[in-house]
Amino acid sequence: MQEIKSVTVTVLTRNIKEMFEDNVSLSNVIVEGEISNFKINSGHFYFTLKDESAQLMAVMFKTYTMSLKFIPKEGSKVYCFGSVQVYEKTGRYQIYVTNMLEMGKGDLYQKYEQLKASLEDKGYFRMERKKPIPRFPKNIALLTSPTGAVIEDLKSIILKRSQFSDLTLYPTKVQGIDAKYSIIKNIERANKDSEIDCIILARGGGSIEDLWPFNEEEVANAIYNSKKPIISAVGHETDFTISDFVADMRAATPSDAALRVVLDNVDLRNTLDNYTIRLRQAMSKKIESASLDLDRLSIEKRFKNPEKILDRKRLELAATIERLNALSPKHKLSESKSNLDKIDYRLHTSYENNLTSINNKHRILNEKLILLNPLSILDKGYSVTYKDGLSLKSVDHVEVGDIITTKLSKGTMKSKVLEKEN
Repeated sequence: MQEIKSVTVTVLTRNIKEMFEDNVSLSNVIVEGEISNFKINSGHFYFTLKDESAQLMAVMFKTYTMSLKFIPKEGSKVYCFGSVQVYEKTGRYQIYVTNMLEMGKGDLYQKYEQLKASLEDKGYFRMERKKPIPRFPKNIALLTSPTGAVIEDLKSIILKRSQFSDLTLYPTKVQGIDAKYSIIKNIERANKDSEIDCIILARGGGSIEDLWPFNEEEVANAIYNSKKPIISAVGHETDFTISDFVADMRAATPSDAALRVVLDNVDLRNTLDNYTIRLRQAMSKKIESASLDLDRLSIEKRFKNPEKILDRKRLELAATIERLNALSPKHKLSESKSNLDKIDYRLHTSYENNLTSINNKHRILNEKLILLNPLSILDKGYSVTYKDGLSLKSVDHVEVGDIITTKLSKGTMKSKVLEKEN
C-alpha cells in the first residue's frame, strides 16, 4: 500500500499564516468599509468590515482603541490601518487594526500632517524659542468660551490654589468657521494688555472638526508671534493640535493647565519659609561679623576716636540691614493678597526681635567704649596736660617758658612753665 504524504491542520494553517506575514502588501494596509456586528469586550473592538461585495473580520485591541478620538458604531464608514494575518485557532484571516479614521476625515488628517511638517521645518516647534511661564503670574488671560465646564474648571482650580493671581476672561469662540478669527483677535488683545503675564488658550475635547480652529495656520502664526507666553490646553490628553506644538507649554487638559500655571498655597508657603530661613541665617552671619569687628576695635590700643568708629559701624550695619530688608519676600510679593499678611507679620516680628537684639548689643558695647575712653577719668578730678596737642607724660618734654594747656573735666586753661623738676 502506497504511503500517503500529509500535513496536519496546524502545520498547514501555520504555513498559510507565514505566507500572510511574508507578504509585504498585507503587513501595512489601509482598508475602507462599513462596520457591522460591532462589539466591545474588555476594551477590545470586534467587528466586521464590509462593502457591497465582500466582508472582512477585524479586531482592534485596547492598546490602540484608547487613542481613538471617536467611538465606532454600527454602520460607521471608516478607514482601518493595520495588517492582515491568520488567526490559527479558527483558521480565519482577519485584519488587526492599529488606527481608525472616520471616512470624510482623511482629508483633514492629511492637511493637519502637511501643516505640522511645514511649521516644524520653519522652526515653530523649537524648544529654544519657547518663552518661560512666570512662576508667580499676577494676571492670567483666559481665552475660552465664557460658558461651560472649561471656564468653571479653570477658575475653580486657579483661585483655589492661589489667591494672589487675578483672572481676565477674553470670551472666545472655540468652534466653528469664525473661531480662528476670534482666537487670533483675543491673542492680540491680551498681548496689548500690560497687566497680563501669561495666556491660557483652552477648550474641551471633541472631534477633529470641532478642534480644527486650533489647527489653522493663522492661529499658529498668532501664537508664534505672541510676546506673552501661551499655554495650549485643547481637548483631552490624547488630542494633539498644531496649537499644542507652537505654544510655549502644552497642557493635557484645561484642568492640567490650571494646575501648571500657579503654585499651590502649600508650595508657596514652603518657598516663603525657605526665604525666611535664608534671611535669618544671612542676618545672623552679618550680626556676628559686625560684633566681632566691634570687639576687635574695642581692644585696639591706638584708635583715637572710638565714637567715630562706632558711628561708621552703625552706618555699615544700617546699610546691611537695608540690603537684607530688600531681600525680604515681602518686597518681592508686595502686591500679594491679604492671606499672605500673616506670613509677612511673622517675618517682620522676627526682624524686629533681631534688630532689638542688635541695638542692645550696640548699647552695651557703647557703654564699654565710654568707660574705656581715657578722658572719662577727668570726671574724678584728674586733668590732662598738652603741649602742641600732645599729652605730656614727662617734664623732659617741656622747657621753662613753654605754654601748656591743661584739660579739666569742665573746660581747659593755659599755663606758662616757670620751672621744672625731675
